[in-house]
Amino acid sequence: MLSLVGRHTGRRESASVDVRSAFAAYKKIMDDNSRALEIITDMGETMSGGYLFDIVYLRKAYSDLAVSMRVCLKDFNQLTAGRYPGLASAFEEIDERIDGLVSGTVRPLERLTVRLGDITPPMAREVGGKSFHLAEIKNSLGLAVPDGFALTIFAFEEFIRHNRLGEAIASLESDGDEPGRRRGLREQILAGGFPPSLEKDLAGSLEWLRGRCGDCRLAVRSSAEEEDGIFSFAGQFETVLNVPAEAGAVEDAYRRVVASLFSEEAMAYQRRLGYHPGSLRMAVGCVAMVDAAVSGVAYTADPLGGDRGVMVINSSWGLGKSVVEGAVDADRFVVEKTPPYQVTERVLGRKETMTAPMTEAGVQEVETAGDRRHASSLAPKELEEIVRQALAIEAYYKRPQDIEWAVDGNGRVVILQARPLRMKETAPAENKAAAAGRPVLMRNKGSVVQPGAVGGRVFFASSPEALDEFPRDAILVARHDSPQYVRVMPYASAIITDAGNTTSHMASISREFRVPTVVNTGVATSVLKPGAEITLQAGEDGGMTVYEGIAREIIDEQHDTFLKLEELYEFRRRKYVMTYITPLNLVNPFTDDFAPENCRTIHDILRFIHEKSMRELIEASRHTERGSSLKRLDIPFMDTIHVIDIGAGLAAGAGGVITVEQVVSVPFKAILEGMSFPGAWRKGGVPISLSDFFTASMRTGSLLEDIDMNLAVISHFYMNLAVRFGYHYTVVDCFASQRAASNHIYFRFLGGAADLSKRLRRIEMLEIILDHLGFASRAKGDLITATITNISQEEAVRILDQSGRLMAFTRQLDAMLTSDSAVKEYARKFIEGEYELFG
Repeated sequence: MLSLVGRHTGRRESASVDVRSAFAAYKKIMDDNSRALEIITDMGETMSGGYLFDIVYLRKAYSDLAVSMRVCLKDFNQLTAGRYPGLASAFEEIDERIDGLVSGTVRPLERLTVRLGDITPPMAREVGGKSFHLAEIKNSLGLAVPDGFALTIFAFEEFIRHNRLGEAIASLESDGDEPGRRRGLREQILAGGFPPSLEKDLAGSLEWLRGRCGDCRLAVRSSAEEEDGIFSFAGQFETVLNVPAEAGAVEDAYRRVVASLFSEEAMAYQRRLGYHPGSLRMAVGCVAMVDAAVSGVAYTADPLGGDRGVMVINSSWGLGKSVVEGAVDADRFVVEKTPPYQVTERVLGRKETMTAPMTEAGVQEVETAGDRRHASSLAPKELEEIVRQALAIEAYYKRPQDIEWAVDGNGRVVILQARPLRMKETAPAENKAAAAGRPVLMRNKGSVVQPGAVGGRVFFASSPEALDEFPRDAILVARHDSPQYVRVMPYASAIITDAGNTTSHMASISREFRVPTVVNTGVATSVLKPGAEITLQAGEDGGMTVYEGIAREIIDEQHDTFLKLEELYEFRRRKYVMTYITPLNLVNPFTDDFAPENCRTIHDILRFIHEKSMRELIEASRHTERGSSLKRLDIPFMDTIHVIDIGAGLAAGAGGVITVEQVVSVPFKAILEGMSFPGAWRKGGVPISLSDFFTASMRTGSLLEDIDMNLAVISHFYMNLAVRFGYHYTVVDCFASQRAASNHIYFRFLGGAADLSKRLRRIEMLEIILDHLGFASRAKGDLITATITNISQEEAVRILDQSGRLMAFTRQLDAMLTSDSAVKEYARKFIEGEYELFG
């Protein structure tokens, strides 16, 4: 029998394997995996919806998850004979970080400085909100931000420890806290020394930054743990501008920023938000100053009037300090947020002064030149570019934003800061859409994964490649859910699928990105039309409605009511915990990055375990002993299939020769029905050229070298089918239980009789069709491998039926693929159910 796994992936060759034991182990791991995903789902729903919870819930939920993960890892290690030791190490690393967040402790000896380009989502708390958002805008959106680095909260801890300030900070929590105690603490900070480790890291970061920007000046800015998050902390902490990029100057600026954490105003602000005195830690950002010709602020909605259809932009000459502090009568522009971005209001301020850098250090207010005081500080093209970039940032964060920006001497827009914009609270409005008779396209279909109310244009995801054309703010509509959609989630307004479940990988990611999502509607792709404007309202109670058009009144009401919950401290804490749990980085199992060392979250580990456990089961089925349990299935349309039943795959009393009617295995029955579908299976051969005949003759020996029979290893919910049709070989492996999180389909195709160009065309055609069916696929030469996971039993049966038809349809088809144009034509025929190849 041909061992495709060993032969084409470099994996080990297996001797006799007890497939029953492997299958039992696989089912146990899938149970473990599903239990962990269910806990993650519960945590995601509880901590992202309209529920109250406390630290007790958080500790209990994560404790349950950690126990499930350790059991899952233990079972996986046994199945794989310990071939992935790095996976347990990855989990322990993640577990230690989560434990530190839940318990409120910080693990020492972490990185003290980190460049903006190296900041990843799990580092959000370590670098503080301001630096993290700037890094996201650079790394995820590709917008221009200043070069720079962050001094992390671990640097803060080292500084406090080195100067023995812990006791002084702890004393702030005692009764009778006096201004003198706070003042004494600030003086100690300003006089404090730098730990040698921090001095070394800072010197290295400054050397790197000077290499990037030359003899530049820096802005040394506060970036406390939750700064620029739900609460802005605007103006509470110090920012030091125009600092020379030298160690001594930056150290002095760092001390000033840290000391500002304990000012009277900042302490009062922290108390109002529920922080214990001294509990907030200060990270600090060091970024290159922009040689700003113009600076200002963009609000991506009107915070007073509540209009989310316009953007309010204030600007003035020079640095932005005078604008954000309200020290100058700045220009004001109100701009519509849809092209062509019409300016509906333009008020030019007097701009009598401007902020400019001083020669040595610091900044100063200077008089604005007379001819510039009454001139517009922004040209139309600059204003339009600011609007475009601000819209991209708002779409990424999915809420109105308060954005600081600058335009340099070359006319380049540079983003300096972004944080959520606090909108004026309004009384909830009644649902005007229904009262006004707005047409309803869908109501109460499927399952709500993530609630929300959004509007946008429908975009059909017909294949992974189609995602390359996904427009910002569109609503993704697809046949089924897929972790591939993580590519566009930062830009998607919502996701609606025909099939799917609330515990899938995609569902977890939707909750993490807070993308309103409804799965398993059954009819979305037939009811919703590509390009149509719609509004999705998905409720906490599980109800959903899709309206025709953009129902702005519904969308605005949802935004206003959701923000209340996020003001709770425990709700804010969850976003840090969940960054180590729900994001999915291992999306495609066919890339080199799909490895234990790249598992950065618990979700990554579960994805890796699912994929590799499936491969182990395939390997065991491929090399199973046959013996007396071998039965024969005689079917009229192809050679005999030999069957090994490892558990309730055949009806009771089945003898040595069985019929299709005696097959009760869910996946095997589904694929047989597809293979025998009327018209898909052709009797007789296809026309073959003389060159193809000689190619087939030369390939016969290599292809048939190890193949001795068609074989199916089955149980009630499992099937591993390996069959040969002429000169090509197909393997389909499937687990189709009633628990979607455990299910998978694996499809592998190799070979053909025609010359190489025709075989490659058939592989290209298969790739189009498999992508249409929802598989993630990889093609190499005349071999294609594809997988799909987290699908319901119903969806698995549908895909297996289509896969059976595909196996029959493509038999000898390579000989007919004489041109590139034929590839898409035959793919179209199959997708539309036209199986006739002649005429």
